[in-house]
Amino acid sequence: MQEIVKLDKKGLRDFGLIFGLMIALVFGIVGPLLWRHALPLWPWIPAVIFWVWALLAPQTLNPVYQVWMRIGLVLGWINTRLILGIIFYLILTPMGIIRRMMGSDPMRREWKRHVESYSIPSQMKTRETMERPF
Repeated sequence: MQEIVKLDKKGLRDFGLIFGLMIALVFGIVGPLLWRHALPLWPWIPAVIFWVWALLAPQTLNPVYQVWMRIGLVLGWINTRLILGIIFYLILTPMGIIRRMMGSDPMRREWKRHVESYSIPSQMKTRETMERPF
């Protein structure tokens, strides 16, 4: 597992303030607006608690920070494998199968007995192509 970075007093204060802000935004404003509910009061209570906690005793936020970062590492590990797996098996694999069925070989892996060398000679660039490369 990855090492979680230790935060100083300022970093823990920033974590507490941002964490409280995210609770207030996600559960107090954005969520109710998306589901067309009335704006609730309950998300503002933990948000204010985190804001006061971050301003008065930021060093004591370290256990909350450690737990939050561990949750983030686990979710990151799962999401990475899930997203890359979906991309590979649902996008890249069918593309490769279709290209093989159509006879495409962009890497030129076909074995040719009569060829002396498989190297492709490079083309000399003209002066004009080097003046404006982009």
